[in-house]
Amino acid sequence: MPKKKLFGTDGIRGVANEFPLTCEMTQKIGVATGCYLKAKYPDKKHTVVIGKDTRASSDMIISALISGLTATGIDVTYLGTTTTPSISYMVKNFSLSMGIMISASHNPAEYNGIKFFNRKGKKFSEMEEASLELVIFNKYELPKASPLEIGRIFDGRGLLESYAKFLEETGTYLAGLRIALDCANGAAYMIAPEVFKALGAKVFTYNAEPDGLNINKNCGATHPEFLAEKLKEIKADVGFAFDGDADRCVAVDEKGNIIDGDEIIALLSDYFGESEPVVATVMSNLGLEKYIKSKGIEFYRTPVGDRYVSEKMEKVGAIIGGEQSGHIIIKRFMETGDGILTAILLASILKKSGKTFSELTNVFQKYPQKLVNLRVKDKKPIDKLEEVKKAIADAELTLEDKGRVLVRYSGTEPLVRIMVEAESEDLIKKTISIIKKAFKKEGIVEE
Repeated sequence: MPKKKLFGTDGIRGVANEFPLTCEMTQKIGVATGCYLKAKYPDKKHTVVIGKDTRASSDMIISALISGLTATGIDVTYLGTTTTPSISYMVKNFSLSMGIMISASHNPAEYNGIKFFNRKGKKFSEMEEASLELVIFNKYELPKASPLEIGRIFDGRGLLESYAKFLEETGTYLAGLRIALDCANGAAYMIAPEVFKALGAKVFTYNAEPDGLNINKNCGATHPEFLAEKLKEIKADVGFAFDGDADRCVAVDEKGNIIDGDEIIALLSDYFGESEPVVATVMSNLGLEKYIKSKGIEFYRTPVGDRYVSEKMEKVGAIIGGEQSGHIIIKRFMETGDGILTAILLASILKKSGKTFSELTNVFQKYPQKLVNLRVKDKKPIDKLEEVKKAIADAELTLEDKGRVLVRYSGTEPLVRIMVEAESEDLIKKTISIIKKAFKKEGIVEE
């Protein structure tokens, strides 16, 4: 498979108005996507559903993308501001050709991105991404539609009612529960509060006033400490923090303790998983793996990225999987991670249990874990960095089976991530320090 030039771990990502997210390049991506669809399914009239999060740059990008698609004869159903999982839902339930979401998920406002869903509602596979890139970077001019066959744009905002109804039907009646929601000034701000209110909960909503620039800013799933403080103030039963496009959910219990994706996976596996395998990523805590295996259930790890989790789940027959960051996939409901769906299921479990949320969680002993990000000038292959390779090998020898070391580049930002798990904080700090020094010796870290 040729090396991809545009796609990272979750679609195309970058800084808005810089390559590849310029008007010119985005329009070219739109044209190429239309040609890709028509070549792959030549006997079909195509409709692509498109939505965006609340970033100021999303309007510019979506306009360029739609102009490219319609120029090739593709019709577009435009949802406006919506969540990433709603795109997957629309494609699958309305038999559309493809879905596209304009979002950079948890990243700051200056970033944006393009996420692609195939006609099954699943994120593009690596093969599909590589195939689309071949069309984007081909050396010939791509064919356009004739004047009478140019695609049209349809207002699809009314379709979001069906998605909201779907979410409501997955939950139970939540009357009596006090629930706090942090919408990250992102795509969840219109849907999540209304769905929880429809289910009868007393809802306290925060960060639901997007201005185009405040998405994910000191709030949401990447900053759950904000919600933790609010929860203690208002004495709520549980809180849920979403990210910018609402495909992540991090929970907070009634005591203000942050419940990450690993703990959510364990809880959902207990209630929905029965004996099916569980899938997580290389970032998930070693404690989760040991807990799942202690129940006689198979546990699998994948590279970071909910697409890889989804693909592995399908392969091994898992119905619960996800990431420590809060991407949770429950296959009996959705093909992709859905933060609002996850929150509804957790609230429903809480309502039915008669327990507090803190009593439901904390079911396994976490290994101390620390993640450090270093900004890099160049993402040279880690296996080509001799100093780094030696530092990692020495660390793994020291930790043996009592911890883990994971070093990888971010798929969306110019960062190298160093994660260490061990039985003691001192050993973690020492190990990270050694690996950081090795990267600095290689000369690729920005000072």
